[in-house]
Order: sequence, then C-alpha cells, then structure tokens
Amino acid sequence: MSEPNPTSTTPKADERPGRDHRTAKIVAVVTGLLGFLLAIVTPILPVNQTTAELEWPQGDSVSDVAAPLVAFVPIDMDMSVPCSLAARLPAQGGVLLSTTPEGGQDDSARGLFVRATADTLTMIDRNVVLLNTDRAAAQANPNCRIVMHADGEGVDGRFEGLPAPESADGGLNEFAIPDHEMRPQIVGVYSDLPADVSRDGLSLRATIDTRYVTSPTPVKLAAIVVGIVMTILSLIALGVLDSRDGRAHKRFLPTGWWTIRPPDVAVFAILAFWWFAGANTSDDGYNFTVGRITSEAGYADNYFRYFGVPQDPFGWHFQVISAMSHISVAAPFMRLPAFLLGLLGWWLISREVIPRLGRAVRNSTPAVWSAAFVFLAIWLPFNNGLRPEPAEAVGALLTWCCVERAIATRRLLPYAVAVVTAAFTLALAPGGLMAVAALLAGIRPIVKTLVSRRRRDGLLPMLAPILAAGTAVLYQIFFDQPLAPLIAGNKVASDVGPTLEWWQEPIRYYYLILPTADGTLARRFGVLAMILCLFVVLLRLLRREHPNGVARAPIWRLIAVTLGTMFFIAFTPTKWTHHFGVYAGIAAGIAAAAGAMMAPAVLRSRRNRTFFAAAVLAITGISFAGTNGWWFVGSYGVPWWDRPPAVGGINVAWFILLAAVVTALAGLWFHFRDDFVDEQTRTRGGDRWYSKLKFSPLPVISGLMVLFMVASFLKGAYEQRDSWSWMKSNARALTGNSCGLANDVLVEADPTAGLLPPAAVNGRPAPGVAQALSGSDSTGFTPNGVPDKLSVDATESNDSATTSAQNTAQTGAGADESADSSSAQGGTEGGQGARGINGSTVRLPFGLNPAATPVLGSYGSPSGTASLTTDWYQLPERSDDAPLLTMAVAGSVEAVDGIGVVHAGQKVVAQFGRVGADGRVVRTGQMFPIDIGEVPTWRNLRFPLADSPAQSTVVRILVEDTAAASSEWVAITPPRVSRLATLDEVVGRTDPVFIDWLPGLVFPCQQPMKVRHGVLEVPKWRIMPDAEATRKNSQTWMSGTAGGPLGITEAMLRPTLLPTYLRNNWGRDWGGLQRFTEIIPAPPAEIELGEARRSGLYDPAPMRSSGY
Repeated sequence: MSEPNPTSTTPKADERPGRDHRTAKIVAVVTGLLGFLLAIVTPILPVNQTTAELEWPQGDSVSDVAAPLVAFVPIDMDMSVPCSLAARLPAQGGVLLSTTPEGGQDDSARGLFVRATADTLTMIDRNVVLLNTDRAAAQANPNCRIVMHADGEGVDGRFEGLPAPESADGGLNEFAIPDHEMRPQIVGVYSDLPADVSRDGLSLRATIDTRYVTSPTPVKLAAIVVGIVMTILSLIALGVLDSRDGRAHKRFLPTGWWTIRPPDVAVFAILAFWWFAGANTSDDGYNFTVGRITSEAGYADNYFRYFGVPQDPFGWHFQVISAMSHISVAAPFMRLPAFLLGLLGWWLISREVIPRLGRAVRNSTPAVWSAAFVFLAIWLPFNNGLRPEPAEAVGALLTWCCVERAIATRRLLPYAVAVVTAAFTLALAPGGLMAVAALLAGIRPIVKTLVSRRRRDGLLPMLAPILAAGTAVLYQIFFDQPLAPLIAGNKVASDVGPTLEWWQEPIRYYYLILPTADGTLARRFGVLAMILCLFVVLLRLLRREHPNGVARAPIWRLIAVTLGTMFFIAFTPTKWTHHFGVYAGIAAGIAAAAGAMMAPAVLRSRRNRTFFAAAVLAITGISFAGTNGWWFVGSYGVPWWDRPPAVGGINVAWFILLAAVVTALAGLWFHFRDDFVDEQTRTRGGDRWYSKLKFSPLPVISGLMVLFMVASFLKGAYEQRDSWSWMKSNARALTGNSCGLANDVLVEADPTAGLLPPAAVNGRPAPGVAQALSGSDSTGFTPNGVPDKLSVDATESNDSATTSAQNTAQTGAGADESADSSSAQGGTEGGQGARGINGSTVRLPFGLNPAATPVLGSYGSPSGTASLTTDWYQLPERSDDAPLLTMAVAGSVEAVDGIGVVHAGQKVVAQFGRVGADGRVVRTGQMFPIDIGEVPTWRNLRFPLADSPAQSTVVRILVEDTAAASSEWVAITPPRVSRLATLDEVVGRTDPVFIDWLPGLVFPCQQPMKVRHGVLEVPKWRIMPDAEATRKNSQTWMSGTAGGPLGITEAMLRPTLLPTYLRNNWGRDWGGLQRFTEIIPAPPAEIELGEARRSGLYDPAPMRSSGY
C-alpha cells in the first residue's frame, strides 16, 4: 500500500477527458443498494430448524431415560400420570415421575416431581407444591389423572376426574402460574414404577429447545450468494469511479516490502519461540472446547454458561477453530493462527505503519526497535492463544492502513475495504470496536473526498458500495442463524452477566495492578508502555514546535484510534485485562512515534531525555511489582511465578524504582542547571563520562523486558525437563504425540488396590489391616475421630476481584453466584458412609473401599492430644510405574508444599526400615511429606520413593497431634504404593468428558461431552484445574445458576475424585480428575427429530435466564 506520487498532476474532475462513466455509476448504485438491502433482510429470512422432541415412556416398558437439556427447560411440555399407578408403588410411597433424579443436588428446586407418600399424591415443581390430594381416594379412582402443561406463558395443571375439594384443607386440585420460569429442568425422566406397569395414560412429551440448530433455506442461501456478488460488483464499480482521477497506478507493494531487516529477524525469532514454547492465554481451553463441539451441536454453543446460547453476533473465530480441530487438535497447530497473525501484524507495522509516520520515524533506528519490542511486550502475554485479540489487533491495523491509503490516494475503494475489515473485526468480539475507531479517525478527510467528488460521481454511487461493504458481515453472522434467537440469546447473556456499566471501566485498570493472573509483570508492562508513549507523543504534538520530519496527521489518527478504543470498550459488558491484547498493533505505531521523538537525534534536551528515561524505569518498576505468573500450565517451572521477582529477598521492583528516582533527580538537576550552561552542554551534554551515556531507553528497556519473558520460559522448560512444559509437549506433538498434559498426569485408578499389606516382622505374623493401622501404641485416635463436615478453613470470597495465584483470575461471576464446591470436592468433603473394616462410619475419599480401608482420627480426643505409631507395612519392589508412597489424610499436617514452604500442623512422617535375617526391623530413615491439598479436607500426602532410604523393605507411619485446640486434629488411612497410569490411559479417548474451560487445550485427546439436538451427552469423567482455580473460576462460571453444565452434572451425577499427580513434579497441584456415576443409571433417551421452516422472527418461548 503505497502513497501516490506527490509530483503527479491531477486535472480537475469536471475537465477530465474520457468517456462518461454513467454505466459504472449505475452499477455502483444498483449493486451497492442490492447488496445493502439483501444484507439487511438476511437476518429475517427463513431457516430450516431441526426440531427435537422427548417422548416417554420409551420402548415396551416403563424405564428411566437420561436426556439433559442444554437449555435446562423445554419449549413446552405436557405430562399425564394416571392416579391409579400409585397403587403399584410401595405403601410408604415413591416417585411416579420426575424430571431430575431423586437425590441430586437441589433436586426439588430444579425439577418436577410427582410423588406418592403414605397418605398423599403430590406434584412439586421447583420447590412449589402445586397439587396435593389424598392418595387412597385418588388411586382408587380409575378416572383420575394428574396432568400438567408448561410453555412460554407459564405452567398449569390439575387432577382430572377428581371432584373439587369441599374445603381448603381438602387439597390442591388445580393451579395456573403465568411464569415461564416455572418450567422444570429436564435431565431425564425417572420413575419408581415397575417396568411392567401399564403405560395407558402415562406420558411425558417435551419439545426440546433447538432454536439455534438451523440451516439456511434455499431462498436464504440464494439471497446471501446474490448479496455477496452484488457487493463485490459494487466495489469493482467504485474502483472504476476512483480511476477517473487519471492518476497513474503505482505498485501495490512499495519497494523494499520483502527486504528482511534485523528487527524482522528478531521479531520472527521471538514469535516462533513463543509459538513453540510460550505461554497459553486465559481462554484457550474455553474457545478450544467450544470449537470442538460446534459441528456436532450445529452451532457455536457457549457450552460453559448461558443456558446453551451461542456467542452471536460475535465469535466467528469459533467456526475457524472448529474447522481446524477436524484437521488436528495438536496445540502447535491450534496456536498457528496466532503466530501467523503476529508475523502479519509486524509486517504491517514495519512496512505500512512506520513509513507513513514521516521521515523522522521511518529513518529512526530507535523508532523501529521501539515498535518491535512494545509490539512483542503486548503480544507475548496476551495474544499467543485461541482468543480473538490477535485477529482484532491485526484487523484494526489493516483497517488503519486502508484508511490511510484512502486518504493518501483520495480514493474510496480502500476505505470501502477498510469498512469490510472493520466489520469483520468487530464481528469477532466487542474489542473489534478498535477497527471502528480506525474508521472514524479518518472520517474527516474521507468526507472531504466525498464532497470534492460529488459533482463528478454523485453521492449515491460512492456511498452505496460502502454501505454494502459495511453490512456484508451480516451474511456471515446470519448465514444459518435467524434474528429472533440471537436477540433472545443476548438477553440471556445480559440477564446472567457479568454485565458491567461504562462507568465501571476503571475496574479493568484496577485488575491490572492486582497481584493476580490479571495483573502479572508481563501484562502490566506492555499496557503501561503504551500509555506512556501515548502521553509523550501527545505532549510533543501539542507543542508549538513539533519535531521535523514527523507526519502529524497519521500520528494524530493513531492517537485517535487508541483513545477511541479506550472510549468504546468502556461500553463492553466485561472488563478483563486480556482485552488489552487488541492494542498490540496500534501501540507499536504509537511506540515508533515516541521512540523517534524521544531519541537523542531528535530530542536535544538532556533534561527531557532524562525525565523520559525515568518514566520508562518507573513503569518497569511498577511492572516488576507484579508476579511473573502466567495462566494455568504456563507457569510451570517459570521463576517467581507466585511472587514478584526478588534478589536476596529484596524485590527487584525496589531497585528499578530507586533507579527511576535517581534518574528523575538527575533530570531535575539538569532542569535547574541548564540555565547556566552553554547550548552544547544543554543538548549534547558536557565532557563528563555520564554525558556519553546516550541511548534511547524505550527500545532498550522494552527489549530487556521481552528477553526476560523469553528467558523465563527457557528456564521453565529446563526446570520441567523431566515433567511437563509447553516446549516439551509441543516437541512431542510434532512427532505425533499430541495428547498434552494427559501424558504426564498420573492416576491411581484403584487406590484400594495400592494399600500396603501389613508386614510379618520380629517373629510375629502379619496383623490384620485394622490392627496394623492402630499399631501397638495408639493414644487419642478413634475410628470416627473425623468431623462430619470438612470445609476449607480460609474464608473464600465469591467476589470476582478476590483472586490470586497463577491459575485464577476474575471470572466476573459475581458475588451473587454460588461458589458451592461440593461437586468439585468429589467425596473429599467428609460425611458419613458405610461402616468400614474397623467400625468407622466416616465417608472415605478417592473411591477407597471401606471394607478394606480402616481410618483413624484424633478429632474429639478427650485430652486434646493424640499419638499413633502404626505397625510395619511391606513395601513392594521398586518400579518406575509406582514412584510414590501416598496416604489419604484429613486435618492439618506439618508438611512442605509444592514450592518448598513448610506449613505448620500435626506431625505425620513415614519411617522406613529394612527387615534383617533375624526378622527384626532396622530403621533406615524418615521422610517428611509433601502436601498440596486444602486443609482440612481429605487429600493425599506424597513421599517420593526415589528419595526414600535405599534398601528399605518396610515402612510405618508416625503421627503426633500435640495441639490441644479442638480445631487442630489429623486423620489417616493406611499407606499406599499404587501403580500409576497416565490420564490418557485411564480416561481414554472415546469416553465423554466434562473438561472445565481452563484446562481444555492441554487435554486435546480426551473427548469433550457432545451436544446433539439440544441434549448434552452424559459425561463419565471430569477434568478440573487446580483446586483454587476450580473453586473460584469453574464452580462460579459454570454454575447451574448461570446456565452452566454444573447445573446438569450436579443434578444427575455423583463425582469421585481420584488421586492424581504430575509426573516428576509431585508438589504441583495440576488439577483434578473425577469419575462420574449416575445417581439413577439410565440409558440415553431416544429423541424424535424433525425439520420445520422458521421465519427469522420466530421466537418459540422465553429462555431460562435465572437461577434456582
């Protein structure tokens, strides 16, 4: 994209020779208006909807079926149950029909239950008793039926065939509630009735919400094709009208476009390294999973929230991810678009943006390197994944370049192309408003072009193609989606939230300075550098004497784009810091201008250069006050991932801020001193040694910051060389092993099988399992010495701002959403269970069999203290697939965590020994445990056998509870040495898995539970991130109150958390694996499918958008 030859002559429009362009005008008007009108009507054109209905009973018998609806509730539902069937239930009663299984979490609050008790027949819908009558009379009446109808208007029902009650105490015989939110949630149909009961009059029919499972009709498809052709023809006609200016066409790509320069090599090399070994971004797992299930679902189901609505009108990148996932799910392939967009972004910056900013910028080495490193400083932490920000950043750059070409050439076709680019960029995500800001930044000279060409070409021939170009994106958005469902989906998303107001925009910048994953060192620097450069450039341009060789107008337009973006995104409903990734391209242009203006060759004042250096040091110090954390697995092995970088116990930020203060004081000295020195000293410095320290601080410090990021991941890859890192995982993926973290997460599939047998020592036979745990010296420990309810001690806030660590950040779930983590704990939260081998009724975790696993605890000890020495247990032969000695414990334990910090608690150590020839045990040493679990819930202590005393053949556990406080206690189970298998081997690649949104990208071989025809596949497993991220992100964002899949799994499944470990990084809380069992086992329901033609304005019923 080159500028016109400034020496060319341009005759006046009304004097230009040549034939009349009337045909081009007519084509531009007709095709432009047709393209515009067809785009406008596309949303309301008819579509073919795949309809789905659930009919029950199914088959030849009355049996349970599973059909979890993604939308939670049906469009409409009719139910009929003969009262006489209650006679087939036991005398104490049972469930005649329900839409959620009895025993699920909040079962009555979610679903519909028609129950018989010993005395009554009752219908309960969402915890409201709607019908109630005497059981004996009703079941004896052959004409009595319980009927219910529910739709978008509300619910109603009655006892048919029963006389009205004579008094208010006689029961509730009918009801009508005009509230569509009273429609019950359906996860299946369940009944306690015998399978051979008569099916006459027993029925449930529900219309499943498939409003988004649509395809274009031939009429709509034809309109789209014609509209696209008309738009293209109108743009061609506009180009013909542009050519009337008589200007000679210069080459599209200027000279030197393909010349490779040192900054190009640096940028390409760093981007290539980052693609291969760099960090993931926050929503990679979210977007990856949505893309994977899109083709089966029939649309880009939001999947993790919002009751199954799509992301429309935003989110066409999900279709790209979906298409790519059919080729390969390997992480290097999925991250390839971000890498290529990074290359394209830098190419545009260096070939198009910088040359347009003027000779002083174009020829300035500091300017080019400033642009390169500020671009990388934003790109690396924000844009190396599957989020839309990389495409938005490049789309905004393309839009700005097209606008600048339109202004430079005074032609409108480039501006029309800019409109197309901006529209598709905006359709990615709300951050695409940056491209709209780029359009508006150049609107004044474009209007001048329109006015100057008005007499020659007319307004309509020029405006019609631009209108068609701007609305062409509607063909993509509404290709197979109608308008009304999109409006309904947006209403659901708005009702569920998060939805923040424009005046809450400062929250985004507040998050940036929090010690969380949203405010890490890397995320801060690029954004702060952009703001500093923006401030500097504004000051320089507002001075009466601006730098020579600087193109003021393009720079002002860059500033307008930046400020416009800050204004526009204030109106977006979410305030995440990852949205700052959209600034990568434009910020590089601003940095180039700042780098040139503040370089010693242009900025002559040593005082101003010194103050600028102090400012750059200040933002660097502020950045280093944050942790060097990265999202989820990106932090593995990275130095200072959980704290600000420090040397000798002192934060590096203090050293940098001290340097900033000293530099600022030097600038202040120059400010007062320069009134008394000559011109050369004021500008070039004197003869002292420090006067020779002339360099541009922005490119130098930005470059060092980028190198710090790269070095962090090089060190991380080295530290994780025997475990998991992005570099190691991607290297394996290139050889065909693309299963990511599933290769390095090790699982105890059957913990009970790994229990160590008691050993026969000292000439005595091996004791029993229960006796071995209590040993011969036990005081204060009892089989039921465990509290009934175990909960995390630390007070956890649900507010979106209270987050920490590398794996968590602001989900925006809000304080009004439930953070109940019981479904995440999977049995580690305590409670009562079956009586065990030593008489304990404590509910055991991790699937341990109480018939083979004793438990002892010190809770409730009369003296407040307790001690225990178990008998000796026999160790197996050392094996590579059994690298750990583990044991399930609860309460507080003195142990070391994953980063080497010792936490106070009760003493639990493993004492190793060797059995001699005489049968006596010779003690060989003790081991201190690794404990990464949350106190006081059940978790697994880890003793790496590679670190245990050599030649040990037996082990016993020593426990001391010396705390007199009732809140300090400990409970133990026998030690285990289990053979571990990889998660990929245990879970497999075909079982449906509920993969939380955070870890999705690192488990590409596991099959996410599918969505078909509005019904969710029942998962057999759940893969979660680390405990804190699960509690603060997964359990809130995916909660049932927000329309997430937890509202389904909690209603119909029971989870069991399995013991898992990260290979050779035993102290790392990588996440968790749960095995699901159905509360009431039921086969998937057979869904009756059909097809219906729907108008784009068809709205069958309001969707569920509120919690229980």
